[in-house]
Amino acid sequence: MDKNEERANHALKEFIRYSSSPWRIVWTNFVAGVFRGLGAIIGASVFIAFLIWLLTLFVDAPLIGEYAQNVKDAVMGYVNDTNYNDEFSRLGDTLDRIEGELKDK
Repeated sequence: MDKNEERANHALKEFIRYSSSPWRIVWTNFVAGVFRGLGAIIGASVFIAFLIWLLTLFVDAPLIGEYAQNVKDAVMGYVNDTNYNDEFSRLGDTLDRIEGELKDK
């Protein structure tokens, strides 16, 4: 066998080993999904920060300043409205209550 055939044979064996284990497939897809989600969150945060910074540059422009200010206010309002601190604290209180009930049993 030449080198390419050996590599193809090895790759085929690895693929068969990978596809014969459903938990390996589930784990691989789970990890990939977690990192895709983190990438989306980081990317969206950077994009929104860049958009807000860009809008602050156009606020003083003569013709589009008013429109830029309106868009900036809308974006900032959305950012402020989606503050999830209340929901996180409520969820934490619920988890503490559940933990207390489980300890009492």
